[in-house]
Amino acid sequence: MKTKLLPLGVLLLALPTMLFADIVYQGKRVQAWPEEAMPKYNNKSRVLLKTTATTTQSHYAAPKGKIYSLTLLVDFSDQAAPVTVSEVEEWLNKEGFNRDGCNGSVRDYYLDVSNGQLDLTNEVYGWYRAKHPKSWYESLQGYTGSDSLMKEVFAYFDSQVDFSRYDNDKDGTTEAINIVYAGAGQTWGQGLWPHSGWSSERRDGVRLTHHQMTDMPGKFSIYVFVHESGHMIFGWPDLYWYGDYCTMGNRANDLNPVAINDFYRADQGWIPFVDITSDDINNVTDFEVSKPGEFCYRYKNPARPNQEGLVWSYVRNTGRNKVLAGSGLLMQHYDFSIEGNSASDKLGLRIVHASAAGKSSDNPGDQWPSPGSTANTFFKSGTYAEFSDDAYPAIRWYNGTKTGLKITNIGTPGDALTFCIGENCSEPSSSSSAQESSSSTAELTVQKIALDVTLPLDNNYAYETLDLKGSEVAQILGIKQSEIEDKVTFYGVEPDGTLNSRTTGEGTGHWFDKDGKIVAWDPNGTSIVFSNVDLVTMTTKIGHMPNKVKGGESFTVRQALVYGSKQVTFEITVTIEGGTTVITNLRKAKYGKPGSKIFNALGKPVGVRNANGALPDLPKGVYVEVAK
Repeated sequence: MKTKLLPLGVLLLALPTMLFADIVYQGKRVQAWPEEAMPKYNNKSRVLLKTTATTTQSHYAAPKGKIYSLTLLVDFSDQAAPVTVSEVEEWLNKEGFNRDGCNGSVRDYYLDVSNGQLDLTNEVYGWYRAKHPKSWYESLQGYTGSDSLMKEVFAYFDSQVDFSRYDNDKDGTTEAINIVYAGAGQTWGQGLWPHSGWSSERRDGVRLTHHQMTDMPGKFSIYVFVHESGHMIFGWPDLYWYGDYCTMGNRANDLNPVAINDFYRADQGWIPFVDITSDDINNVTDFEVSKPGEFCYRYKNPARPNQEGLVWSYVRNTGRNKVLAGSGLLMQHYDFSIEGNSASDKLGLRIVHASAAGKSSDNPGDQWPSPGSTANTFFKSGTYAEFSDDAYPAIRWYNGTKTGLKITNIGTPGDALTFCIGENCSEPSSSSSAQESSSSTAELTVQKIALDVTLPLDNNYAYETLDLKGSEVAQILGIKQSEIEDKVTFYGVEPDGTLNSRTTGEGTGHWFDKDGKIVAWDPNGTSIVFSNVDLVTMTTKIGHMPNKVKGGESFTVRQALVYGSKQVTFEITVTIEGGTTVITNLRKAKYGKPGSKIFNALGKPVGVRNANGALPDLPKGVYVEVAK
């Protein structure tokens, strides 16, 4: 946990280096988890809330779906429990939790920043009365007090808790165990000061390696729990000399913590990366259009593509980012060879301030703004409308060479923000998507492949995998199936046949409304069906938005592959299972939808409609048909 930051001069005089480090490994404070202790997560055994098609492996643990987290409550003879177990359960899990001004629960926060892909659900036990007064644990040297309490708490709850339940990916290690203690943390770096820690405990056949401690002074806030969970579950480091631009940075707001920065969000697969290449910079391109937090643009250092790069996204000071002093393109420089942010001139992730030269040796005050964010950090029209090596001569890769990146014609922050990769961009289109002109579309030879899929009613983004007939597609396009990923251009197709090059799903995918129009994911908006294509396997994962469809409804969505003058359009009819019809007259109901299931009055299946939609031979009676 981090307290309100002091001006740097006061800070250096008053307190030691690594002031607010709160990752504790084997009894010592560290800037970031060492490699052997980095949290890991195996997603192969999990069902995703929202399908993803991330093309690069995350640098951090990247759990998806519902993650069960254990919270153990402890109080003391000199600090009794200030709230009830049920109140703690609401604080951690209740939708729309607003006690003491909180903007939602801890679960709400992670659902928000993950685009609904991470459902962190806490199961709560307690309160346990500790063996010693709180003052005893607080007075011990370093974190020995918290280690002592941790072992005591684990031993007490062992008879009540099956710790293996919290090994979500079944790799033998738990992901999220929290100890919440009564009263406030007292002294930084000592006793029970909130932190993410490590243990060698083993119970119920699993290792309880990563855990975190959060204080409960009596009033509710969510920053500390959210921040420590970032260390414990994902392995994110503390972002010192970074500012308020991420909850892993400054402690900007206890009640409405700032969102996780868009680079980490894209690294998790919560939003898509848009990778920019040297060709994009040097050729004439269209204006990019992005909504806040919609995409993270990435330009990798060609000499060190797996370690270093520049990333930028549109950040707007609304919602979770309301506390920020401005809006616009926020640029960051990352280098994974640097572990954490240990000093102002050694940053694994730093903000490239629009108003500063951006050298790693700049005055740390420029990289650690007081009070935490400034309007002039952001690139935008009227103040700092472009980025390039010429405009920012101090921006270099860490080996001293120029980046070559150019971003020009940056627009005015609003519902969306436009900017140009390179120079001499064509004029932005009237819609928020980059579209091919109708004249160019008309020159293509289009061949349609019709596909059908039936989806169950589901409230958890479950999907069906549909074969896209890769060998047939390759034959139509005149290429090998193994060449599809590298050679074709992927589009969504609007209802009027217009090609739309902007993806709105995860990776190579789209969300569609009820009419088949391409829209952005929004659980409160018009998005209904998603189709996320994998061009390697030539399959697509199709699912629907929870609570937005009814049994028996049908939707048609279209996506396309283009190579040269040839286009293959996938026309996918999506039917929601569960529409039921009572059949009382077999003659009148003789024909219907092929594949629909037929049950007798007792609920026993008696057959399905054949390929022509005809009923099976049935004796007279009452039946129930469930539409395919």
